[in-house]
Amino acid sequence: MALCVPATTSAETLADAIASAYDHNPQLVQQRYLQKARDEGVVQARSQYGPNVSVQTQVQDSRRHPLGFLQSQGTSQQTAVTINQPLYTSGRVRGQVAAATAAMKGGREELRLTEEQVVQDVIQVYAGVLRDQERLEIGRENVTVLQGQLEQNAKRKQYGDVTLTDVAQSDARLAAAQIQLAQLEANLAVTRAQYLQVVGHNPGKLEPLPQLGVLPPTIDDAFDLAEQNNPSLRIAQYTEVQSSANAASARAGQGPTISLMGQGIYTNSGAFHIGGPNGQRETIAGFTITQPIFSSGAIHSQIREADARNRADQAGIDIARRSAMESVTNAWVNLSASRVAVTTGQRQVDSAQAAFAGTSCEELNGLRSTIETLNAEEELQAAQLSLVQSRYSVYVAHAALLAATGELSAQQIADNITVYDPEANFKHVRYLGFTPFQLAAAGVDRIASAPPRGKFSADLAGANVPHPENPGQLAPAPGRALMNQRLTPITKSQLRLPNGETGRCPLNDTRGR
Repeated sequence: MALCVPATTSAETLADAIASAYDHNPQLVQQRYLQKARDEGVVQARSQYGPNVSVQTQVQDSRRHPLGFLQSQGTSQQTAVTINQPLYTSGRVRGQVAAATAAMKGGREELRLTEEQVVQDVIQVYAGVLRDQERLEIGRENVTVLQGQLEQNAKRKQYGDVTLTDVAQSDARLAAAQIQLAQLEANLAVTRAQYLQVVGHNPGKLEPLPQLGVLPPTIDDAFDLAEQNNPSLRIAQYTEVQSSANAASARAGQGPTISLMGQGIYTNSGAFHIGGPNGQRETIAGFTITQPIFSSGAIHSQIREADARNRADQAGIDIARRSAMESVTNAWVNLSASRVAVTTGQRQVDSAQAAFAGTSCEELNGLRSTIETLNAEEELQAAQLSLVQSRYSVYVAHAALLAATGELSAQQIADNITVYDPEANFKHVRYLGFTPFQLAAAGVDRIASAPPRGKFSADLAGANVPHPENPGQLAPAPGRALMNQRLTPITKSQLRLPNGETGRCPLNDTRGR
């Protein structure tokens, strides 16, 4: 009996599409491997505190053949075991470890940004396919209606109710509708191709769009969330921390470095005597102290370069902050405008439907002309297409606002996915090759060394940039306060979303004519 039941194909949901892209999207796969490489950077930087043991063996064979006769021959061998343990680097390794750690944490934010962008792309193409499918149905229905009107006017012409002009007008509108239908079909094909590129497979039957996360009730709350969670802003902050640590490491190049060195050498000349082989053993141990005296300006140039890059990254924080505030504002305004468009657009569709129905009846009674009925049909179709686009814009703007505030993630929509945890790989490789000497060397390296954040470091809550008149002075750069001043023409009453803080969008309302 089970074999007699026809198989049914289940429809794909937005969560299914996001789960597929989350597991197989090449951009996410690339970022995950790049993050693993950044984890290894921390291990490599920290390993400079530990001992370095190497073995070198050299074997030589020498022979002499004067006048074709073998006179002497010998084989010599030398094996050396060298152990080098850094004791003090004036903070150079300390700065490198801090820079690698900041790069690793910034990489996690880049991974989160990529994940956020992929989720946003999936939402756009998923909603785009649904939008274009609905627009195509509207176009097909418009062609069907115009074909019926053309046939009706052709019959009425036989009885003298309409003229040849009326028939020609109906035929011209039908031709325009068929051209538009072909374009709508092409638009759907393009959107389906985009779906394949983002999700990884062609779209089948798609379920209606679900509700997204709750939005902040006011734009000020959205700004606060962006300050805390926007991944692009956090990337800029970690980039500044990394360049500050690099600057500290460059300043440490002026100080001394101390290391402990031990070497054992065994030499066997291979020349045999009555007493046996000539073997020698030698042991060397000592300290190596290196203090730069004069470098032709190279070290000071490296310090100035590192400080300049750090100042540039401080300005980059403010650039990222302004960009985040702009993204929040754009998404908020677009969402507010789209909600108004949906509300008024639905009213426009209802009125256009009533107008088209009334005009059609009045035309049959001789009270309206054919062109008036055709115009009413055109206005109805335009209102329907606009309403579908407005519903799509509401959903996309909702997702864009969540992304701008750092609240959009794959697991928020697809709770059945296996979340990739970059911390798991870091915990796995963090202590590989670790020795207790590294802890001791790291503690000694903090003595009288430059801190990873030097005198040019910026407060992560607000970047500082030098005054153009006096580069030696630092002045706070315009941050969120200036952004709020620029946003004063947009009042909270204008930006407040309907239905309070729930942020609900009417995308799943009844569609069609």
